[in-house]
Amino acid sequence: TERQRKIFLEMLKKRNIRSLSGVAIVTVLTKPFPCPGRCTYCPTEARMPKSYLSNEPAAARALALKFDPFIQVQSRIQTLEDNGHPTDKIELIIKGGTWSSYPTRYQQWFIKRCFEACNKRKAKSANLEEIQKINETAKHRIIGLTIETRPDYVDEAEIRRLREFGVTRVELGVQSLDEGVLELIVRDHTTVQVRQATGLLRDAGFKVAYHLMPNLPGATPQMDLETMRELFANPAYRPDALKLYPCVVLATAELSQWWRQGRYQPYDHETLIELLIRMKRLVPPSVRIERVIRDIPSTSIQAGSRV
Repeated sequence: TERQRKIFLEMLKKRNIRSLSGVAIVTVLTKPFPCPGRCTYCPTEARMPKSYLSNEPAAARALALKFDPFIQVQSRIQTLEDNGHPTDKIELIIKGGTWSSYPTRYQQWFIKRCFEACNKRKAKSANLEEIQKINETAKHRIIGLTIETRPDYVDEAEIRRLREFGVTRVELGVQSLDEGVLELIVRDHTTVQVRQATGLLRDAGFKVAYHLMPNLPGATPQMDLETMRELFANPAYRPDALKLYPCVVLATAELSQWWRQGRYQPYDHETLIELLIRMKRLVPPSVRIERVIRDIPSTSIQAGSRV
């Protein structure tokens, strides 16, 4: 019967949570470009986009496929289908550092190729709007599109570009709301720019997600907690979603030298776990915590949480 068939297919499905909401996540990476940032904690691999490691799962897939957006999307959709997940509704997540600093021609080409992969055909027209229109009735519809960027790269011109590209959500690398910490890690933006970027994005109807990094140089657990309190006490922030990425020491980051010289020491395991628990308790129920601890293989971590 049809009911038995559905039960059987559910039994075959791997990792139900991947499409539990009815939406399948497809993550793709851009090719390496020079990054405008100078952050001390950020790893640098010549063959990878800034801040990514070649042995991270999504990054490794992208590298193997030579960062081709069309093939990345097709490959991921096929894998999801092979594991029993529906792929009629796709949330496309584009990673690779500061998207807003990439050449506009590359951005347009990259997004067009992603849409063409979901449309299962190369478009006759070079017009992105027409390709997006075709996708509205395609087998794999992109119902959400996320990019990640820096707060100081969001202005009115960037807002217009993101609108044209079909972006629905923007992840901002905020890291901390302590000005001293931001200065020490050479983040090159201030909390003023975080608030300005958030306001522009919110006024334009985008969903806003923040990346936060407890355990940064110069920070204390109390300072990290204060950042989380300020995040929701101040209406100029209040993101729709969060990713909590405790700082770790990676060999290709400047922070590795600081650690070896004794200038930086990450929180011990118990302190970090207790801090994360207290931080999560401050998050309103309406705000989704998308990730706690980044998916970096423990073999690449010199110091910090390997859990």
